[in-house]
Amino acid sequence: MPAAARLHWFTSDLRLADNAALAADPSEPVAVVFVRDPDSVRRAASAPRRVAFLHACLAALDEALAKRGSRLVVVDGDPAAVLPPLAARLGARVVTHATNHEPAARARASRVASALVRDGVALRAGEAGAIHAPGTLLTAAGTPFQVYGAFARAWLARPLPTPAPTPKRWVAAAALRGLPGLAPAGDRVELPPAGEAAAHARLARFVRHGLATYATRRDLPALDGTSRLSYHLRFGTVSAADACRRAEAAARRDPALAEGSLVWRRELAWRDFFAHLLHAFPRVAREPFRPLAVRWRVDDAGFRRWQSGTTGYPLVDAGMRELAATGFMHNRARMVTASFLTRHLLVDWRLGERHFMAELLDAQLAQNDGNWQWVAGTGADAQPFHRIFSPVRQGERFDPDGAYVRRWVPELGRVPATHVHAPWTLTSIERRSWCPDYPPPVVDLDLARGRALAALGAARAG
Repeated sequence: MPAAARLHWFTSDLRLADNAALAADPSEPVAVVFVRDPDSVRRAASAPRRVAFLHACLAALDEALAKRGSRLVVVDGDPAAVLPPLAARLGARVVTHATNHEPAARARASRVASALVRDGVALRAGEAGAIHAPGTLLTAAGTPFQVYGAFARAWLARPLPTPAPTPKRWVAAAALRGLPGLAPAGDRVELPPAGEAAAHARLARFVRHGLATYATRRDLPALDGTSRLSYHLRFGTVSAADACRRAEAAARRDPALAEGSLVWRRELAWRDFFAHLLHAFPRVAREPFRPLAVRWRVDDAGFRRWQSGTTGYPLVDAGMRELAATGFMHNRARMVTASFLTRHLLVDWRLGERHFMAELLDAQLAQNDGNWQWVAGTGADAQPFHRIFSPVRQGERFDPDGAYVRRWVPELGRVPATHVHAPWTLTSIERRSWCPDYPPPVVDLDLARGRALAALGAARAG
């Protein structure tokens, strides 16, 4: 390999296009590696569907590299131990990687840099996840934003980064012979299309067909009204900046898309907001941003019913069953299920956070923690503690004909729309006839709301 070659260490940036971490000098030959860190593998053991999706994304990346005459090297071990000898074997004097703002990842990168520098190899990081890199947007006082609204205004006013160039030269597969590659996948679970090409196809379809109605349809879980790009953004198979640029360009071409484009870009701003918070306040990875001394209930039976989608509240159960079956849950259902756990069951939000982390294809520390803390009332931009989502009213408003509920809770398939979100209001004869196998409510909504308001009010009062 020529001395000017470079080694790129893929982590959560599994794409070739618009990847500022990979770009560097686009004319120099690049070899690429993915490291299966035993610590990461151990943490991911409880998330087999996400691991399967990662493997599918790696396979797609390897295929894209093969078309360019190269291949993906895959090695097992501590990155600080395996990257220096790999760089030495390939003659690379620089190793590049995507910045990861999670505390454990930052510590890992520091160890890798220390190990590489002993061999005279530099480690260089580039922002490949956030649209505007954490630490680059600050208040007028020079401090990190702690309120989303103010952050979003500054975020939207900032010009988007220019697209990063894709490397033109790749280290030939023949030069990588003898190095380990990607092993065939084992048993495959049902997954959405994975990889960069699938992500770009989904983005193009959304901009073309979904952006116009996004503002009105995004809250309706029975419809395909969202981008469904969250898991692609999580693994970096698509650039968030490119997604934003395409939405802006579509709105410029067709003013009818302006509202949908703005609403969607504000959702992308939430992703950056949570990444900025984690970067500025890494303690949120292990503790509440704003301590709230709630006396959480220990309710193992209630928690298990929540996990299994058998709470007796159809919208909650539909969301939890969609999650178990697909690794995805519509955002409206995420808010309702999280609120139900932390308010109506008064169970510690961290239990829900861990469950979502294990089940969601798009689970990522900054986003998962940020959203759960928002619902729990402990986050930087926490919702008012007295805002408690009623699963009945939410269902009636956002799933009025019960299509989403019936899709995921087939026991309610024969219940008419007038009762599908509150089946306990049916007569005993109707219940026996229409939904005999659906469980009764795990808790009374009014009593649970009162209990939550009292507990949260006491916590706020200190």
